[in-house]
Amino acid sequence: MRIDELNVKNFKGFNSQSFRFHPRFNLLIGGNGTGKTAVLDALSVALGSWFLGLRGFDTRHIRQSEVRLLQFGEVDPNLGERSPVHWEQQFPSTIEAVGQVMERDISWLRALNGQKSRTTWVEAKSIKTLSSQAADAIRGGEPVALPLISYYGTGRLWDVPNEQPGSSKYPASKEQTSRLSAYRTSVDPRLSVSEIVRWITDQTYIKLQRGVLPPLLKVVRQAMIQCLEGGEDLFYSVETKEIHIQLKGAGYLPFGSLSDGQRAMLAMVADMARKAAILNPHLGERALQETRGVVLIDELDLHLHPRWQRHVIRDLMTVFPGVQFIATTHSPFLVQSLDDAGMLLPLEGETTASLGNLGIETIAAEVMGVGNPEASPHYWQMLEVAKEYLAELDEAASSPRERLETYKKRLAERLAPFAHNPAFQAVLELERAARLGE
Repeated sequence: MRIDELNVKNFKGFNSQSFRFHPRFNLLIGGNGTGKTAVLDALSVALGSWFLGLRGFDTRHIRQSEVRLLQFGEVDPNLGERSPVHWEQQFPSTIEAVGQVMERDISWLRALNGQKSRTTWVEAKSIKTLSSQAADAIRGGEPVALPLISYYGTGRLWDVPNEQPGSSKYPASKEQTSRLSAYRTSVDPRLSVSEIVRWITDQTYIKLQRGVLPPLLKVVRQAMIQCLEGGEDLFYSVETKEIHIQLKGAGYLPFGSLSDGQRAMLAMVADMARKAAILNPHLGERALQETRGVVLIDELDLHLHPRWQRHVIRDLMTVFPGVQFIATTHSPFLVQSLDDAGMLLPLEGETTASLGNLGIETIAAEVMGVGNPEASPHYWQMLEVAKEYLAELDEAASSPRERLETYKKRLAERLAPFAHNPAFQAVLELERAARLGE
């Protein structure tokens, strides 16, 4: 599975917008409110169409709250009066995807046409048919390769899906051993860390019972170690009932003692690897290398140290070479780590022809639109105040003597916010004394 193009209309803040995606990795950048998460949500609707052909699985619909709102009523420039303001939903809200599914090039569309309507699926028959055929094939025992689909939101470490296998909606049954069981909550941006720990626990007991490491656990363990900075070993302790991770230079640490960044990355990678291994058990230890699919990640840099940010993209692409990643970020370190400028999708400003060997300051200023990144905002504030102070000194020096006290008071007020920096104050006060003849 791969998404090549996404066309959205009247979805969230987008009137009509098209996006083209790199087959391997895509990094969306832009200021707050530019629509990075909205793009991921639209993609989750497109990817969720795969579940139209799978009985017992909920697809992802366009929600009424996601339909674009248009404001009416504003100040009349001639009369200076404001007419009543009201907001109206803009229909139809549509999401169209073009890509490859089960090695076939197809396109499909979902639409919400009104307040009383449901998301349509008639124009998504192409993907619905393919998923239905795949489901029939695996129920017949055929070794068909299933695509990995996952969405990880910003609350992936804290938000837990409402329904998990074994709950009232998904009661414990033999269905949980089905390859299709890996699709539960695939387009839900929340992540159940406890579910992953429980799965690793079960696999560990299988190992103890059979005396051999289960292939699924081996695949997941390998992925977690490879994507964890400094990771060397990982196992579940039957005694402490907790996962333990060996970090270079730190020994073994329980999962609960890791940082938020470490736990978030471990849980996300484990979830992807677990799903890939369950979806395609016939691939054995090659499951991670040969599984195709699309993974959405909101704020990939979340909780990660800048050093880790510099290689997290490479780590994910190495462990999951067949997966197309579409992620968002505010980090110039992630942008700098991209091998191809075609992987960068700015939602504001122009695209970048080449990242080359651009430094962090250049990326922050020219690619991400951050002004003067080479110094702190406080520095630039001091510089601006100093310029204004000196300009006011020139004005004071040429003014009548009776106005000097007024100028001195204004100059003192300009320096008041910088009482914590006596050197800065002293320099400007000496300049004042020299120019005003004090």
